Amino acid sequence: MAKRLPAGIRQRSDGRFESRFTVDGKRYSVYSDTMKECKEKETELREKIKNGLYTQNRNLALDRYFDEWMNARKGTVKGATHSLVKGRYKNHIRPALGKRKIVDIEKREIVQLQQSLAEKMKPTSVNCIITLLKGILNDAVNDGIIIKNPAAGVKTLRESGAVATETIHRALTTKEQTAFVQEARHEWLYEMLMLLLCTGMRQGEAAALKWSDIDYVNGVIHVTKTLTKTHDGKYTIGETKSKAGTRDIPLTDTTKGILKSQKEKQILIHGNVISLSNNVFEGARGGIVHDRCVICAIENTLKRLAARKIYIERFTSHALRDTFATRYIENGGSLQTLKTILGHTSLKMTADLYAHVLPNTKKEEMDKISIAFEAVTG
Repeated sequence: MAKRLPAGIRQRSDGRFESRFTVDGKRYSVYSDTMKECKEKETELREKIKNGLYTQNRNLALDRYFDEWMNARKGTVKGATHSLVKGRYKNHIRPALGKRKIVDIEKREIVQLQQSLAEKMKPTSVNCIITLLKGILNDAVNDGIIIKNPAAGVKTLRESGAVATETIHRALTTKEQTAFVQEARHEWLYEMLMLLLCTGMRQGEAAALKWSDIDYVNGVIHVTKTLTKTHDGKYTIGETKSKAGTRDIPLTDTTKGILKSQKEKQILIHGNVISLSNNVFEGARGGIVHDRCVICAIENTLKRLAARKIYIERFTSHALRDTFATRYIENGGSLQTLKTILGHTSLKMTADLYAHVLPNTKKEEMDKISIAFEAVTG
């Protein structure tokens, strides 16, 4: 004998449950895959009607609310973060849910979006997108548009596979490094690539460098700015990534040579007088060096190497920073000093990213220490 359904609830031909009820002479309906969820939705809708929220927010689409949400955040987040959030929503959330009314979005739709993204993206990236959606819908709850966040119960995807130190943070081998440096000489941005490799600076920091930041008297490079994006996606010079990002990097004979070569290149273009307010590095047609220009310089170099049957796995400018850090540790540099040079906020961050290099130097370090005990144990 079939289980009897509560009053007001029926099961449709598609298997879903529907709850119908009347408030002040108006009929309402809610739907769900289970009878329990159907009753919960009815309770939620009754609460909205009671508080006067149902009619007011009934037709508000996620796209419209997102635009309001982004405008409210202007001035509270960095331009680069603003652009990143906007891009994630536009590319991944909007196509699936943008036209949906917020009050109608269901948990199962968000799970479907998550599964769809997981087929073409890494778990880390998918989790960032779903976390963004959760944040938007949390604020919709705070604004009284919905009573319950439909994304709240969606679990994050488990991250599997190689850890960051084996994937994202890949350093070039010494053989790859040598081949790349020799071939990159043909690129307009050669000196910039070499400065990244020899100082561990971030690409944006190098792009923001001015000649006034090169302090030959004290023998340091003052890193105080970085290339970033405004809220409307345009490039600008802004503050460093963090307080620790503002730092001094010692000038070595190698970096002095790189900067000397760069200045000679600029003198050929601008004449003998180079203003201290000028950027150290410029695009081939002048102006700020955008990230795409650096990517092209690296990719062009790798293509020429491949034509000579020297194959190096594709990498971005961040690999040059990782290569610097790896060579630094391999040659006996301390993590504490490396932390300062790289502009990391904590020693743990540096250790988590580069401690995998240390096992390669353990034997060497132990050999050095053993010398100190030879006289005692001899």
